[in-house]
Amino acid sequence: MRPKANAVLKLFLAATLFVAVGYAQDDQYKIRAKVDLVVVPVTVKGAGDKLITNLKQEDFIVLEDGRKQTLRNFTIDPVPLSAAVVVDTALTADSLEKVQKTLPALAGSFSPFDEVAVYRYDKFVTKVLDFSNDTDRVQTAMNAVNKIEPRPTTTTDAAGDRSPFSIPGPVINGAPVVPPANLGIVSTLPPKPSFVLNDAIFAAAADLAKREHSRRKMVLVISDGQNTGSDHSMEETKQTLLESGIQVYSIGIDQPFPYSKTSALDDYAKTTGGDAYFVNSKQSIERSYAAATEEARNQYLLGYMSNNEVAGTSPVFRDIDVKIAGNSYKTLHRKGYYQYP
Repeated sequence: MRPKANAVLKLFLAATLFVAVGYAQDDQYKIRAKVDLVVVPVTVKGAGDKLITNLKQEDFIVLEDGRKQTLRNFTIDPVPLSAAVVVDTALTADSLEKVQKTLPALAGSFSPFDEVAVYRYDKFVTKVLDFSNDTDRVQTAMNAVNKIEPRPTTTTDAAGDRSPFSIPGPVINGAPVVPPANLGIVSTLPPKPSFVLNDAIFAAAADLAKREHSRRKMVLVISDGQNTGSDHSMEETKQTLLESGIQVYSIGIDQPFPYSKTSALDDYAKTTGGDAYFVNSKQSIERSYAAATEEARNQYLLGYMSNNEVAGTSPVFRDIDVKIAGNSYKTLHRKGYYQYP
């Protein structure tokens, strides 16, 4: 990156600036004014989801809670990424195998200037790699995910068939062996599985929040979107993402069209200004990796001083809407932010 552009970007991405003005001779009467710089990364798409990259500052209309805002900063300079890759290893055997075959392409979608962390989850979240721009370490982490065996979806009955209604545990002559402690309480169903999607995204967001402000922060989650057993709610997780300026790019695996429009993966992407891709082939998965990283790296960066004020002592959520003047282009951006007193 050019030194000048990097310096401007570091200044531009400071989420909150505090300035002291109106100093009196007596220091005890010092007057302080708080100025909030709201930063909004925006992706613009035209027909066929083609990225639009030739717009100017005057082409953008930004509304906050319906009130038009005046842009103070504008840039489209590409920036390096801090990317947290989150892989759902509780996918079905076929889906997991498909994802594992694409991981070399995922590693190759990042540039030497990007830093990447890798997480996997099923009923627990595991950090496979902390943030690194060493391509060999990233590839090694991907190889580790490749070695994960798919979760068993059924138990084996006496005939050797896999059936969800088989009785777990050892059998003798086709009859289950019931331990003494379980006499009279025989369960015929396996325990309900957990898929802690919210916890995985929350963990990635907590780590991303600590990275440098000069980087674009993204979670790239590869999952079927199921979530059960998470300690963190979706609303709590989305608030953490919004407060830290983190975008979620979702790769939805083997999900039908109606489900994709109500999926948590789509919700996370729309709320944070990322994007969602619902794919079902090795080739389409690989294309989605390249599309997600290209979008995240090449966004318009808009900045304005909010003309709204918080009346009380609690933070207020402000809705943001970005439009393109005289055009019907699609804009992707975070849906709002929390304004503090």
